[in-house]
Amino acid sequence: MALLGEAKTRRRRQSKMSPNGNGRAVYRVDLSSYHADCDANYLRLTKLLPELSQRALWRYQLPGGTLVLRVVERSRYTTEVSLAAEVNLNECQWLEPPDLTVRLYHDACMAEVIKANGRGPVGGKGVDTAYPNPRMQRADERPQANRFLGEWLEYCLANGRAEFELVLDGQRF
Repeated sequence: MALLGEAKTRRRRQSKMSPNGNGRAVYRVDLSSYHADCDANYLRLTKLLPELSQRALWRYQLPGGTLVLRVVERSRYTTEVSLAAEVNLNECQWLEPPDLTVRLYHDACMAEVIKANGRGPVGGKGVDTAYPNPRMQRADERPQANRFLGEWLEYCLANGRAEFELVLDGQRF
């Protein structure tokens, strides 16, 4: 397992830029790595979102704050979920994580970040690979956002505690 992790890290460190005929670097997408990240994120989210078809809100207590997952939109083959961290500033000395909107593709079993801090689409169609550009986006912003989501979800799975709504005799506690 450690060898697989090392190979994956080494592959990600390799430059995704290769020179074209003009001497300018051209971004090359590593589609297999991107799809692997999206597949893994879908599995992580399904662990964090039990009863996805019935519920619309989940809260997980984490060291230094709370992760709130909320269903934004449901359709036949997709579900959009927002992830927001409520940080306790007295306990946390780090930056607040960005609010993410993630689309789950149930037919493909993939999850992809579509917005970060309300800005989207992340790495949208026709991203200008020259930097700086009007949107100040790098060519690999979409894969970076999905890798970040994966790391954040792993942290939540390892350190989070679910908040449960207790209902007894029709009364909510």
